[in-house]
Amino acid sequence: MPATAAHAGTGSTGKGCTAHQYAYGGYASCIGNIQKMLNGISHVRGKTYGGYTLTVDNQFGANTKTNVRRFQSYVGLVSDGIVGPKTWHQLCRYAGTRSFAEHNASAAQKTAWNAAYHAGCWVDKPGPGASIIPIKKY
Repeated sequence: MPATAAHAGTGSTGKGCTAHQYAYGGYASCIGNIQKMLNGISHVRGKTYGGYTLTVDNQFGANTKTNVRRFQSYVGLVSDGIVGPKTWHQLCRYAGTRSFAEHNASAAQKTAWNAAYHAGCWVDKPGPGASIIPIKKY
């Protein structure tokens, strides 16, 4: 459900990594993108939902499943630990925000924003002045 308005540009494109579902036991570079996105989100909001920093190893292990479940609960989704379309959409919305791409964002936030872009999310890019430009890779 990609949004095109500048104020709501983030979300899943349904292409690239976001076209696939990932669950416990999987191994793929797309899972590394999920881990990077969760790390950036937990850097900013982890205390409010119990997220913590993951090792980016491209493996959907127990720690990744736990972080996905906590994030899903935080955003009001069914907490099943599976990254499907609804979870991708929320990951993209959080990790693809302009604040994660700003020059003063933390390294974890910038890494999460780049992972969101490469995973196939719509992401918000800072534009001239206070404007926001939604972009996508695919």
